[in-house]
Amino acid sequence: MSGKVRQIAVTSDPGTPYFLRVDWAIDLGAGFTLALTDGSSAWIGEVSEDEVTREANDMGVTRERYVKDLLQALTGGEEGRGGGRRVGDTEAYSFQLTPDHCQLSYQKICNGILMHLGSVELQPAPDPLQLNREMIGQSLKRSTDLETENCQLLEENHRLKQHHQRILKELEQQVQDKQMLEKKLYSRFVMVMNEKKAKIRGLQDAVRQLRQTDDQQRDERKEQGDNDTTQGEDGSQDRREETIQSIHPSLEPTILITGRDLVCHGVSLDHTFSDDDDVQPRRKRRLLHSPSPEPSELE
Repeated sequence: MSGKVRQIAVTSDPGTPYFLRVDWAIDLGAGFTLALTDGSSAWIGEVSEDEVTREANDMGVTRERYVKDLLQALTGGEEGRGGGRRVGDTEAYSFQLTPDHCQLSYQKICNGILMHLGSVELQPAPDPLQLNREMIGQSLKRSTDLETENCQLLEENHRLKQHHQRILKELEQQVQDKQMLEKKLYSRFVMVMNEKKAKIRGLQDAVRQLRQTDDQQRDERKEQGDNDTTQGEDGSQDRREETIQSIHPSLEPTILITGRDLVCHGVSLDHTFSDDDDVQPRRKRRLLHSPSPEPSELE
């Protein structure tokens, strides 16, 4: 059995504070009972499930939607903690009480339009004092429950704050660790990069030296080849000239010296040889005394 007590303002009697208690078994759609008091007198009433269904049909809305509006009007909020729609304006729902306190009606004000939600027939309570005591006790119990719930929420809030602060400290520590790690990694990265750059420069110098050495060797080989070619050409020219000289006799005149001439000059000769014994014919001797022919004539 659920129930709730709240203070309401009756438009027909705005100067008198009224307290309304609503009790229901399952939900308001299954029927509920009302108890209304002004502190001295008390009235009670009951609304059945059929009446709730009839009112929903008259309004042309679904039963679920009508029960939500009814719960908001009678209790000031939806059933259960944190439930659904909240109406901030206190005049969103209004109550009307007949002068004889025999009927209580409740309306919904939406965009300035008054919509009738329902009504309940009231009758005087058999023991108004006992009813007031029960409503006061229920109100106190509700207040105690709310205070307990509030204390639990405060403790939960305090615990969440401590957890939040601990998380912030851990986060700050992690940020510091991250920054230190980044600095360390960056310094290592710079050191590795410098080593790599030094190695690259060394390799570039080595490649440059190898290229220079290769160019020098290639130039030396080229110069040596040119020298060999020049020497070969000079040697070939010398051999060619020697060959030409060996092929062509001297162009200077040939002088024939006979034994008679040697004797005239005081050179002794063997008398076994004489000019008469010369085996060379005179014709050949005449050729020897004549100048040598040109190389073109020999050919």
